[in-house]
Amino acid sequence: MDAVITSGKTGQFEVIADGEKIAGRGGNWFTRGFGAGYPDLDSVVEEIEKRRAGPRGAP
Repeated sequence: MDAVITSGKTGQFEVIADGEKIAGRGGNWFTRGFGAGYPDLDSVVEEIEKRRAGPRGAP
């Protein structure tokens, strides 16, 4: 699987897989100011692995 980084707005962080947003930066202006709100890496990796596996029954 290839990864691509594209520019966005300041503070924007989204993970897109198969054209669908699977993770993004949450929180509000206050928590973001402290660098918080990023998605959990393990859950992002898990979601990407599910998509790599494809639909059930696919090789």
